[in-house]
Amino acid sequence: MTTKPKIGLFVTGLLEDDYNKTGHLRPQCAAATADLAKVLAPYGEIVNPGFVEYEPDAEHAAEVFNAATVDLIVAIELAYQKGAIPMRTFLATHAPIVVWNTQQIRFLPDDADFDLIMLNSGMCGVPELTSALLRTGIPFNMVSSHVSDPEGRRQIGDWAAAAGVVHRLQKARVGIIGHPYEGMTDLMVDHLSLRDRIGPLCWPIEPEKVAVAAVNMAADKVKALMEQEQGRYRTAAVKPEVFERSARLALALEEVVHDCKVDALATFDQIWLTDPRVGIIPSYGTGRLCSLGVPVAPEADVTTAVAMLILQELAGQSTLVENYVMDFDHSTMILSHDGHGNPALAAKPSDVAIKHSIYYEGVHGFGAGLEFAYAPGEVTLLALIPLGDGEWRLIVTEGESLPMKPRPVSAPQMVFRYASGSIEEYCDNWCLAGSPHHMALAYGRLASKVCLVAELLGIEVIVV
Repeated sequence: MTTKPKIGLFVTGLLEDDYNKTGHLRPQCAAATADLAKVLAPYGEIVNPGFVEYEPDAEHAAEVFNAATVDLIVAIELAYQKGAIPMRTFLATHAPIVVWNTQQIRFLPDDADFDLIMLNSGMCGVPELTSALLRTGIPFNMVSSHVSDPEGRRQIGDWAAAAGVVHRLQKARVGIIGHPYEGMTDLMVDHLSLRDRIGPLCWPIEPEKVAVAAVNMAADKVKALMEQEQGRYRTAAVKPEVFERSARLALALEEVVHDCKVDALATFDQIWLTDPRVGIIPSYGTGRLCSLGVPVAPEADVTTAVAMLILQELAGQSTLVENYVMDFDHSTMILSHDGHGNPALAAKPSDVAIKHSIYYEGVHGFGAGLEFAYAPGEVTLLALIPLGDGEWRLIVTEGESLPMKPRPVSAPQMVFRYASGSIEEYCDNWCLAGSPHHMALAYGRLASKVCLVAELLGIEVIVV
């Protein structure tokens, strides 16, 4: 469920002017540009304006990049180029830049001719380019590697992924239903500051929309969803009438998300408990939305919804958890949340149970929640916090989800082992970094990519 980033490919070199006379190499430069586009294709959608030699070419490249709204520009010099040429492009564009200092040969062979040198001497001009970027205050990053080096390609891919996340955040809308849970200080955030520094627009959605959608939901759609879930999850423990009401609410939430065009959702789940048109907690429905690619944070937690969106862009799926119980004997932590979680991250669908929630009784009872153990594997935790005065911080750490038997508490659960020390050290370091009581979680070792996202956003990051 990640968004494929757009990569602007800027390949340049000076072949022909009053003094240089190597214009016969233009076909080779065009072929090299096409080859570089193929090299970068696994990391995003390539926007290739062609080989750039003169200022009109550079102007055209800027127009192409701006029209395509590229997320990242990868700049490559095949041979020395006057700094004024690439700067013509970079002064007219706003996408982040990675200068890839690369070449096609690994070394200069004994029988090399000048043509071979020309096509592999980009480092001759790269310092002039980077100096011009520094002098004009245009931020950029560097990767030096042979064109076939997997590590160099990985770095380019990571920058592209991070730039894609930033672009996604700038376009994202976070729907807010209800108010933050009263008294929770970590949910007291400035939505305008979030829009200014991180990107997402917070958009209030009236709870009434969901209640009306639930009342008007077609019975055949509710029945179809129930049958679908009965075919992949364990549903025997939930009463049919509770399951029906929960499925109806889940479809209503999906409809409102679609109609309001939001990318993530922060909901005060308790908002519908006293409404006779709903009257239950929406834990099954919010978890289902997560599995469909719409991150949902309960308690109207906007910042964790945004953190989930970041991890979803990097890993494909994310969920929300909070620290539950320390296990001092095994140096682990139980992570969970009351009934809410992403069932797509369970080991397998048949492990997921739809059960009566045991949290927050409404006028129609407790509604349905999810109970399962998250799949084993490497995981990343992420939190986003405001620091005041318009400054923000990402807090990230890595660890492992261990195999476990879920406790009968109608909630998704994980046994988490901290990658960098004991459970006591995790607790101390996580709290001292300023983490809130919720955090986003996704599978994989993603801390280094999160650091790139923070760098592109221009905000602080702490790796715990």
